[in-house]
Amino acid sequence: MNTHVLQAEILKPNALDPTAWAAIRDCFDRLQGAVRANDRPLAIGSAKDLVEATARVVLDSRGQPAGSNEEYDKVLNLAHRAIEYQPGPGLSPDAAVRQAANGAKKLAAQLRELRNSYGTGHGRSTLPLIEDEVIETCVDGALLWTRWALRRLQFLIIGSVQQLVTDLHSSTFSTRDLATRLQAADLPRLPFEDQRRLGVAVGQRSARNTFTVREDGVEACATSQDDAAWPAGYREGVAEGLFLDIAGQVRVDMPPLSPRLAAQTLVPHPRQVEVLRDLGAKLQSAAWTAEFRALWRQVVTEMHAADAFFQQEDAKEEWLNIAERIKATGERYETAGV
Repeated sequence: MNTHVLQAEILKPNALDPTAWAAIRDCFDRLQGAVRANDRPLAIGSAKDLVEATARVVLDSRGQPAGSNEEYDKVLNLAHRAIEYQPGPGLSPDAAVRQAANGAKKLAAQLRELRNSYGTGHGRSTLPLIEDEVIETCVDGALLWTRWALRRLQFLIIGSVQQLVTDLHSSTFSTRDLATRLQAADLPRLPFEDQRRLGVAVGQRSARNTFTVREDGVEACATSQDDAAWPAGYREGVAEGLFLDIAGQVRVDMPPLSPRLAAQTLVPHPRQVEVLRDLGAKLQSAAWTAEFRALWRQVVTEMHAADAFFQQEDAKEEWLNIAERIKATGERYETAGV
């Protein structure tokens, strides 16, 4: 048996859980061992197992695990659809590339029939003749789809909204980390509520003076008029997160850049008035952090300077109403000596 699988390798996505990688790697090691031992039925069975394990890990990573008795074809098709349009650095959106990947999936889908005809998992009354080409086809088909899936799986994982929100609350972000993960999250295709939830988390982290997050997730949005790349749900979430922390208290960055950034972020929003009215109601009912009590005068000044971003008079009025309510509350705090 002559196949390149003994020299081949598969690469672990950095973000993949080690236990999930162990399940994929176990199938790959068994495939290599079967080829090395010239165990042709096991090689065919292991090739099919490698694809299925990879597909199941993709679905698990998406939060949509396949049932233990789910048919191979269905698992493969669901996993392929989950990553077919996955964006990320180095991944191509070209339709011809997608067609090529679909061809790889069709080849991988044939592994079930080849395993049924030649591979392990079935007792047989006679041993079928397994030509070299059968082995080469099985191995090549398994490796081609598996490698394609693993390249995309990295970005599926890091673009997970729930994981990204969790990391924004507690993890470290280096330069361009958030930009890469927002691209992987595919903001324009997310449901509105996920866009908004992600925007809130980004705004909150920016208000904690995490400069890399502010640059990649807030300033990049605020300076862009592209409402497709930076959709409305994300924009209004960012504006809220710049003023309200995870505990629901009023908080901004130091020095207060939040007012200008929030105003700029909302410029292309189609419902500025409603968003500002909702934000104002939340701010009026929220307690202030100690940091905000020391900054409120600067915040009011910055809000008055930023009102020029709003071209709609109703939106400008709502924005200035928020500033006046902050001023009134701050003066009461000072009068009461709190």
